[in-house]
Amino acid sequence: MDIDIARMLSDSAERWAAQHYALPQRKLMLEKPGAFSAEVWSRYAEMGWLALRLPEADGGLEADPLAIGALMEVIGSKLLLEPILASAIVATGLVLRLANAEQRSRLLPRLATGEIKLAFTGAPEGCCWREGSLHGKATAVLHGDIADVLVVAAHDELNQQLVLSLVDAGAPPLQRRSYRLVDGRGAATVEFEGTVGETLGVGADAQAALETALAEATVALCAEASGIVKALVSASCEYLKLRHQFGRAIGTNQALQHRAVEMFILQEEVAALTARAQQALALPPRERTLAVSAAKAYVCRAARQVANEAVQMHGGVGITDELAISHHFRRLMVNASLFGDRDRQFEQFLDSSTLRQSPGSS
Repeated sequence: MDIDIARMLSDSAERWAAQHYALPQRKLMLEKPGAFSAEVWSRYAEMGWLALRLPEADGGLEADPLAIGALMEVIGSKLLLEPILASAIVATGLVLRLANAEQRSRLLPRLATGEIKLAFTGAPEGCCWREGSLHGKATAVLHGDIADVLVVAAHDELNQQLVLSLVDAGAPPLQRRSYRLVDGRGAATVEFEGTVGETLGVGADAQAALETALAEATVALCAEASGIVKALVSASCEYLKLRHQFGRAIGTNQALQHRAVEMFILQEEVAALTARAQQALALPPRERTLAVSAAKAYVCRAARQVANEAVQMHGGVGITDELAISHHFRRLMVNASLFGDRDRQFEQFLDSSTLRQSPGSS
């Protein structure tokens, strides 16, 4: 998929969101259970967003990281609430890599039409696999409250290997405790006490697919952060022009001008690192991890700095629900903890770099 197609996807998403997802409309979405609109989700299917990752043979766009990033930037700037990242990108990617022919024929058409929504439980530490059933729990599963099917990562205690399985989110004895994250999106803690799972992948294949999915999720979050940062910089610069004190725009203050320039520099750095991370997804695992982890670690810090500046420039009103920047701020807080926070990303960077010496080395 070339850059022109990515730009067309971005432009169409931007136009749709500007018309249908302004802040007042988003507030109405937040009042719905799970902050989820079935009508909007159906519209995403019509626009092809839910088939973003599907092969062309299955009616999909077979989007590359650049095109996915273009959509994620709009999702970030406009603060879309629906589970595009969790379902259409991350979990769908795992299905594409691991599913057998029967699973693909059963799931892919329903994913493209929005008939089913997926959620991914994340790292396998809290879940174990015993003789075909799941035990333990997964916490803070993004959009786990509204998912129809869960992609569950678990540790097979008998064979000492990773198992990825598909679980009907409504199947007993699975239990879900739903709640809202600080940015308003839904999540759930899911408890498995003998829940039967359908095997998706095991062993080395599952591990490789999981590592790739986490890298793709991290890069998608970087792209979303890039969209958020651009929105924050734009809103702050506009506010500096419009807000007057002592008979003149506060943007004439040289100190504020310097801070605005620093925000713009951070915006460009975030965009550059995101682009580099998108390219790195095609590299071997070690090189991929170096670039992706470095990007997420820096983007977390840079985006938070921009958000802090935006709030401070707006004063007390900057933390109220009436301004989008407060919602952007909270979205960044949540995203920073998804799929490995800044500290975890830095740890992975060290593990994959020559900076950390192996045991016994001098």
